[in-house]
Amino acid sequence: MKFNFVKASSSLVLCAALLASCVSSKKYEDLKASKEALEREQAASKQKADELATSLKDREQKLAEMERAMNEQQKILDNLRNEVNNALKGFNQGDLSVSVRDGKVYVSLSDKLLFATGSTKVNTEGQRALNQLVDVLKKNQEVGIMVEGHTDDVPVAKGTAGMQDNWDLSVLRATEITRLMANKGLSPDRVTSAGRSFYQPVDTGRTATAKAKNRRTEIILTPDFSELYKILGIKS
Repeated sequence: MKFNFVKASSSLVLCAALLASCVSSKKYEDLKASKEALEREQAASKQKADELATSLKDREQKLAEMERAMNEQQKILDNLRNEVNNALKGFNQGDLSVSVRDGKVYVSLSDKLLFATGSTKVNTEGQRALNQLVDVLKKNQEVGIMVEGHTDDVPVAKGTAGMQDNWDLSVLRATEITRLMANKGLSPDRVTSAGRSFYQPVDTGRTATAKAKNRRTEIILTPDFSELYKILGIKS
């Protein structure tokens, strides 16, 4: 009887030992799996951090390139504006303005400087101003040119030869200026002319001063910024 008790006790001890061994083995495997998962997570986090660092570096480089290109663009615009200003310095500054907007240089010439009332023929002083401007543009071959004619909202006089309305007046004035510039040696394929009638006023007032501001020719100069467009991913 005593032997059986001892035998049974030994069996219980053995089972307990085996059970403990199984529990320890499972715990070990769980810990091992947890460690491996953590290592994979850390590796993935490091890879993501490396990718973010590379992306940030690329963006910083792109930003620096864009900033440099924009500075170059502004320098080109400022130089062109200064050249035009110097060329037109001898004329009444109340009859013209030179400004930079939206990546372009706008040369605005009043109708008083260029034309007699209702006329499409450029007067002597206007021709002199255009000649000065052409000299600048010949030295800046990469600059595109748009000539826009603008009128006030006063209808053209009835019976005016070759004109039905302000559309005709604005178009004929723009094409006359384009023709004069081409005759002075400016390549015609660089110049586009357009008439805007009275639909793009700079002053919407009803006074004589406001109307005078709207009667103008704008010569819009567009430098070649293809390198900047390339950096920005814009198709020119």
